[in-house]
Amino acid sequence: MFLKKSLAVGLVAALGTSTALATFDLDSKLETGVTFALETLDGAAATTVGAVVTPNVTNAGSALDVVALIGIGVANTEDVFIRYNITNGVFGAAPTLVVPTSTSSIVQGGTVASSFVIFQVAATGTIAQTAVTTMAAALYASTSSASATTVSMTVYETLTQATSQGAALVTKTSATGASMINYASGLKSTIKAATTGNVADVELGFAGFTGAIAANLANIGSATVAASATALDAGDGLAVALGDMINDATSKATISGNFGVATQSLGLSATAGTCATQTALVANTAKTAAAAVTVAALNATSVLCYNVGATNKTTAIPKGSYTVAVAFVGNSATAVSPTASASGTIGTVAHNGTTVQLPYLTTFSDYNQRLVMVNRGATTASYTVSAFQTEAGTTAAAGTGATGTIPAGGSAMVKVSDVVTLTGGTRAAGTVDIVAAAGNISVATTQVNLSDGGTDTVKLQ
Repeated sequence: MFLKKSLAVGLVAALGTSTALATFDLDSKLETGVTFALETLDGAAATTVGAVVTPNVTNAGSALDVVALIGIGVANTEDVFIRYNITNGVFGAAPTLVVPTSTSSIVQGGTVASSFVIFQVAATGTIAQTAVTTMAAALYASTSSASATTVSMTVYETLTQATSQGAALVTKTSATGASMINYASGLKSTIKAATTGNVADVELGFAGFTGAIAANLANIGSATVAASATALDAGDGLAVALGDMINDATSKATISGNFGVATQSLGLSATAGTCATQTALVANTAKTAAAAVTVAALNATSVLCYNVGATNKTTAIPKGSYTVAVAFVGNSATAVSPTASASGTIGTVAHNGTTVQLPYLTTFSDYNQRLVMVNRGATTASYTVSAFQTEAGTTAAAGTGATGTIPAGGSAMVKVSDVVTLTGGTRAAGTVDIVAAAGNISVATTQVNLSDGGTDTVKLQ
């Protein structure tokens, strides 16, 4: 005899404890499932489904034990049949079922590589509606690591109904819609630029930093590679560690950027605030465009520091971006989902001089356009016009007037036809960078129409 009344109450409410949350609880409104690191899926520890070898995931600490209230009362000596269906997955080991005041045995399915199991539950006393059912298997294998594995539970009165999946007494899926098994990368690469202290100061001729650790020392940014705090190792079911996924002694991080100033250097430090005890980048001594270090070394000294040098007072610090690209080397030749690489901008060096956008430059023969720059400062300021942008079919080449100087307390006027040579068109845009404080600089373009003498002046700064 059965009490055919499904319960909406979850395990936590029924038991008055959160112990069940260590399992996969179909009734819980808090259930999120378990996430395994893709990098730990290994073809050497797998279940063969048909002709397909599918990597196993390990149920450690009961994380994949499927628990739920049975949802119906069962009288002493009566039987019910409980079926579990796995979607996008199979059993990697035979499952078991525990229901209070009863004995359970598999009557169909439940073999390795099977996606379902039917248990016959024989009551040895009255089974309460709030009895907690626990189905456990030591291993599961997902048939696609790109998709999550879900599980459902149904209770039937007869084996025929359970086999044909007919009218059920109770049907349960996750109350939150959560999947029992999920997959995500277990590698967490954190590449970030420093928020302050990497600006070369115009007042120092760009030979020193402003707002940095010191005028000759700046923190550019940092990079680390770690294991995810929320993923498990498929091999042992425990929290994933970096060594479960990659060999950090052979995985390499390559830092790229401007290493070309002989009197300056970049190095890695363990201390962001002081850039103390820097380890020079190996290739930096040769001033090449990139330098490689192991991931182990990067994690130990993760801060990229720019060292101008204690005696350098005149050589400008180059502006630009520094990037890091990490090439991972896995620990297993049979890994099925290795993460190959990660990359990002570790930081930049900026100049705090004057940058002015030039939206309209023309070399049209009927016009005489000039770039006018005024310097109210006490020292000569150099300028560079670059980053030319043209219309389709037009190419630009910097001319002799694209670089030069503006005298202290004076001005410079340069014909645009000397600044840039345009082929295929006569219009372009550009950018002028001036080594001077913005408050001391004015920039304009003036254009004369040679046919009627009309003049058009546009102030830009």
